[in-house]
Amino acid sequence: NKKEEKMKTFTVKKLAEISGVSVRTLHYYDQIGLLRPTVRTEKKYRLYGNDELLRLQQILFYRELDLSLKEIVDILDDPDYDLVEALIQHKSALLDRKKRISTLLQTIDATINNLKKGEIMKNPEELYSGFPKETGTTYRIEAVEKYGKEVI
Repeated sequence: NKKEEKMKTFTVKKLAEISGVSVRTLHYYDQIGLLRPTVRTEKKYRLYGNDELLRLQQILFYRELDLSLKEIVDILDDPDYDLVEALIQHKSALLDRKKRISTLLQTIDATINNLKKGEIMKNPEELYSGFPKETGTTYRIEAVEKYGKEVI
């Protein structure tokens, strides 16, 4: 006779507390089908399990990469969605963003230094170093190519 391990669940309030996402946002995510609770109690309390915690993390990573909620739903609900592959892609995209932000900070420092010296940049292109040369991010393009048409 094997005892079943009780699944650990989190109330909407506790999930909001540990994730930094508001209760209102979690309710909205449930309403639009982005993040449904594992169970609803008889008193209609939302309880979230481990799968939902991981899904919320994915939602937050995709939001960090400026994807719309509709795009996120489409990606996460794709039958070919692979969590480990998605995490690898998130890491790559965030490293790219980190590099770009570092370059932007260097551009700011160089501009401040030149302005304090009363000089202008010898190479005007230096004023724009680190700014994206395209409107969409590489990550967005890759996601659209992998999961289908872009939703605006």
